[in-house]
Amino acid sequence: MAVNQETNLAGREEIIGRKYPIILERILLLGVVIIFILGYQEVNDKTGEGFVSLLSTWCLFPFVLLFSAEMIGRLIQAINRD
Repeated sequence: MAVNQETNLAGREEIIGRKYPIILERILLLGVVIIFILGYQEVNDKTGEGFVSLLSTWCLFPFVLLFSAEMIGRLIQAINRD
């Protein structure tokens, strides 16, 4: 019978640190979805009609929101790093 050892694929020992506050990133992602839903119409109205409106509303606006969420998430990671 094999002994169940907890190691990673590289075979090195891991030091368990503080728990990462994943709930903060989940709340942040939920906030991004809510901002997109609430801000969609305003962005669509401000960009006019046609391809530019379609591109900015469905590509650029979500990209900026997700990029902002990612940067805030990395800031949270940097603050919680040991």
